[in-house]
Amino acid sequence: MSANLKRKAPEEDEPVKKVATKNDVDGSDGEDSDDGLQDIVDVDFDFYNPDDVDYHALKKLLTQLFSSDAELLNLGDFADIMIEENQIGTTVKVDDQKSDPYAVLSIINLNHQKEKEGVKQLCTYLSNKCPKKNESVYKAVKKILSLTTDKHVGWVVSERFINMPVEIMAPMYNMLQEELKKAVKENEPYQFEWYMFISKTYKEVVSTADEENEAQPEQKKLKTDTNSETFYFQSEDEIIAKYAEYQYDFKFTNNEKEQAADSRRAFSDFGIAPARKLLLVHKSKFDDLVNEITKTCASTPAA
Repeated sequence: MSANLKRKAPEEDEPVKKVATKNDVDGSDGEDSDDGLQDIVDVDFDFYNPDDVDYHALKKLLTQLFSSDAELLNLGDFADIMIEENQIGTTVKVDDQKSDPYAVLSIINLNHQKEKEGVKQLCTYLSNKCPKKNESVYKAVKKILSLTTDKHVGWVVSERFINMPVEIMAPMYNMLQEELKKAVKENEPYQFEWYMFISKTYKEVVSTADEENEAQPEQKKLKTDTNSETFYFQSEDEIIAKYAEYQYDFKFTNNEKEQAADSRRAFSDFGIAPARKLLLVHKSKFDDLVNEITKTCASTPAA
């Protein structure tokens, strides 16, 4: 494990600005405040290597990514790998190195770690989610996720809290790109044929807020339009999707549990059906992808 050095964005860069509600300042749970006041605040985000102290926070971020299906995967394995291989990857913190990270961007060589329980579970989980109706995609994904060839797959782990500004992704992707190049020069196992992304998505559905019927308390099914547009919780994922050679949407295995959760019922009340999308980007397009993310995110107005 490499030394845990503090890494910051270049001094000449503007400090990242974010819109902070009263709840952000008070440290509450992110629900709208009564007065709805907003202020623009300057926040200095510090960039660190993943560290032992981050273990539980990284698991929490991964749980956020997999939602109700998190219980199906040994997420601790992935937190361990990111910490052990911390010469690659970045966490973002506000206070100091011992505080919990608000975001992480790292990459895991699935082939190199294929004996880990979590990796086996993840590849099986994603393979089983791939729809068979598109035979070419199905065969390609099955082969790639089998991890049986010398064409390695790197899972780009990108997750952050919802109130984190997208501007942080520009320096994070720049650092990831440079770290990967350095690792390859030093003959470390970070030369990939495929870069894998798991994206948090949603589609608009018929709102259940106006359809509540106290006489019928049973669980309602969300009325989704399979042809409706896919939206991304993390805006840079829309860029990644443009470069993906293979991609497919999938729902949670524990979908009933997902809909029953209080935090998720709010989505259906307002006409949102969360899901996930797998994206596989070939190595020949990765540098262009990073360049576009860096350019776009760096110029995105704070919101």
